[in-house]
Amino acid sequence: MKFRMHILEDLSRLSERAQDLLRRTGRRERPTPFALPTELWRVRDRTGKSVPAPIELIIRLEGFEQRFGCLRYVVRRSRLIGGERYEGAREWEYNHLGVRTAAWQDRRRGGWYVEWIGEHVSKPCRDLIHTDGGVGTDINGSSPYLPLAPSVPHLIESHALADSVAAWRPWPVGGPTAEAVVLLDGLVDVPEASWGSSRWRLSDGVAVMDEDTWDPQDPGRRTLVWSRDEAGHRQVREALDASRRRAGPVARPGVS
Repeated sequence: MKFRMHILEDLSRLSERAQDLLRRTGRRERPTPFALPTELWRVRDRTGKSVPAPIELIIRLEGFEQRFGCLRYVVRRSRLIGGERYEGAREWEYNHLGVRTAAWQDRRRGGWYVEWIGEHVSKPCRDLIHTDGGVGTDINGSSPYLPLAPSVPHLIESHALADSVAAWRPWPVGGPTAEAVVLLDGLVDVPEASWGSSRWRLSDGVAVMDEDTWDPQDPGRRTLVWSRDEAGHRQVREALDASRRRAGPVARPGVS
């Protein structure tokens, strides 16, 4: 396999924003030992039969380890929930699970996917890397593979954007805020941090992120908005006011 430098040794393919995140919070920990040499690794195919790990899966896992293995960094996020501003920070770890490392054959898309640690949080899902290079998940360890990002660098870029706007003012999620977004001027797509299920747009004073929600109880699209400085706050307020005027008065029951 062609040798690849670890991401912390070569940040050149990332944006300045992502480079800043990794320089500030990134570090490389001691690797978790793999269960056995990868050439002896056995996995379950789609029929449940134990088979030698296919070469495409071994190449993907070894490439992941060379480029991102044992990377850790911290991502700050802010939200407005029930009118209260919440800000938190979570660590991400790019490492396999050692003796518990497992892989599955993708019955729908083809290829394979392997579990890795991902976000340090209690979660009803597994973080997965696909042999096509994408990042995905499954819910409760039983649903089909759900693609989340087309590549690990895309995921890092999205994390860097979320971290960079964490200190900005968050606005209520969805509802009127989502409707007002179409009235915001000056937003530019951020392709390195966006993909089909997650789209970032940015201006000097406003950031917008639309993402699919994978919650089976509440599927759909969610819009998050942040603003900074008075100019950005004013732009969002004006868009909200204009959106309300467009919608007109709300009809009340029994009033004609």
